[in-house]
Amino acid sequence: MTTILANRPRCVGLALSLCVMWVSGLAVAQQAPRPAPPIPAEQKVGKSPDPRNFEGVWFTGGYDRTYRQLDRSEPPFNAATRKEWLRHIQAEKDGTPIGDAPTRCYPHGVPRLVASPYPVQFIQTPGLITILHEVSHNIRYVHMNQKPPANVKPSFLGYSVGHWEEDTLVIETTALNTRTRIDEEGIVHSDKLKVTEYIRKIEDGQRLEDIIHIEDPGSFIKPWDARRYFNWRPDLHLTEYICEENNRNVPNESGFTTAK
Repeated sequence: MTTILANRPRCVGLALSLCVMWVSGLAVAQQAPRPAPPIPAEQKVGKSPDPRNFEGVWFTGGYDRTYRQLDRSEPPFNAATRKEWLRHIQAEKDGTPIGDAPTRCYPHGVPRLVASPYPVQFIQTPGLITILHEVSHNIRYVHMNQKPPANVKPSFLGYSVGHWEEDTLVIETTALNTRTRIDEEGIVHSDKLKVTEYIRKIEDGQRLEDIIHIEDPGSFIKPWDARRYFNWRPDLHLTEYICEENNRNVPNESGFTTAK
């Protein structure tokens, strides 16, 4: 796996549960990340003051590897999902975290991808919003003002459709396969998962707020909401991320991995 440029570590798969151990080992040799340079006033609202124009690069406003409800309480698990969640937590405590899709360099899934601590870039064209994620070059296509086609084959990132409700972009993602997790800690989901995001500009266009509505009657006793923020970063450009090159965290035949 190639390491390119500075300011953000290259992490694969189990993301920062393993990456934290790796980065902490480098902390002595590296200076603290450089603060973002001042943003000229004309760039503070992105390429346009239009609240419906998200074009450009945004960076998550602080890393959180877990998904919790808006009040930070535990998700409303059913009994089986909570048991599996606790199994993942215990495996990590035992030093043998359970590998998942990104550990194998597969796409992260939704909504887990939204929480990855890497830049994202929005590209808006007629009828389509493309969201480029630097991490593993995950790409999301949001088909605007459409309904999802019937019988879509489930995939890692699912099928997303979008529309505007005033100045809020609403993205509905379905047809998600069960090879991913909702978060890095180990919240699993069923094939009934539906994720609806409500994204809007806040703070004079300098941040995006993403309210994430999670519905999965196969895993939770009721729908629930989480939140993520993204800061406007015109000083950044997406860079190359090659997970497959020298992947340190490939799971063994039992599905477990260790930090290397």
